[in-house]
Amino acid sequence: MAAPENGATEEWAVVEANMAWFSTCYAADPDRALDVVLRSAGPRAQVAERDRPFRRDRRL
Repeated sequence: MAAPENGATEEWAVVEANMAWFSTCYAADPDRALDVVLRSAGPRAQVAERDRPFRRDRRL
């Protein structure tokens, strides 16, 4: 990671929260990107425990 610029003491990252199937995979491995799409588009009842913290409440 690059050092902060202009005397800043912290680094920032901007994340654009698009649906996985609506995004491009940029420099990612296409096979792994496809895994993300498939995992995100499946039925809620089949969401893996490791993915549960990242779910969005549909009632919002």
